[in-house]
Order: sequence, then structure tokens, then C-alpha cells
Amino acid sequence: MGLSSYRNDGLTFDVDDSDGDGEVVVLLHGFPQSRTSWAALTPHLVSAGYRVLAPDQRGYSPGARPRRRRDYAIDLLAGDVLALADEAGADRFHVVGHDWGAGAAWALAERHPERLLTMTSLSTPHPLAMAASMVRSNQLLKSWYMLFFQ
Repeated sequence: MGLSSYRNDGLTFDVDDSDGDGEVVVLLHGFPQSRTSWAALTPHLVSAGYRVLAPDQRGYSPGARPRRRRDYAIDLLAGDVLALADEAGADRFHVVGHDWGAGAAWALAERHPERLLTMTSLSTPHPLAMAASMVRSNQLLKSWYMLFFQ
């Protein structure tokens, strides 16, 4: 039976789990989406032989909404994904992130490359490229919402 939730750092996260024996793919949603944003992609990955895990990230699951801003640090987001992979029994896994979920995927790739088979980022460049674009282009203006939500 697939996972419907998992725990990490005193929080409970909802997750959609396709179950199965294939390599694990963790799908990380962006803002303001949730795990359901991957519903159309999941059957394609399952038919290709993958086990798909699509969690609601911090701030989205009712049991995983800490109040303090520091409880959303990138290391904690990455730790949530590692806890999910551990709960699913996946020593190594693929991760796909969109938007803010891609930030967590990039952090995993940087801090825990030994756990990843592949990392795919949708709509979010490498963090160093993003930082450079903030000073070399009008990307800072286009990213106003990130500061607003802080």
C-alpha cells in the first residue's frame, strides 16, 4: 500500500504515492500549487515504470504549516524530501521540481548528490545563475513576489 502521509521535523506531510517497485520519482510543486498539480503527469511516469511520490511541501499540508519564517529554510525543505525518500525506502531517487519546488531540488542536488539519480528543474535556473540575473537584468523586478511573500 502506498504512502498517504509521512512525518519529518514534527510535521505531517500529505503525499500521493503511485506505489510500485520502480525507481522513485519525487515531484515537488511550485507556488501556489499543491501535489495535485502533478496529477496529469503521474500516469505517464507510472506507465514508464516509475514509482511517483508527490508531496505537499511545507506550508501546504495541514499538518506541516510552521508559523516561523526560519522553519522554511532551504535545508529544511531538502530534509523533508530526504525523509520522504527514506520513508519510501528509496536510497537514491529522481527529483523534479517546479518553481519553488525546484529550489528544494537544487538544494538536494548541491547538498546530497549521492542520494539523487537525476534532478530536473522546471522554470527555475541554477541558483548562481538566478543570483547573477538579479544584478545583470530586470529579473529582480520580475521576482518581486518572492520578496513580498517574505
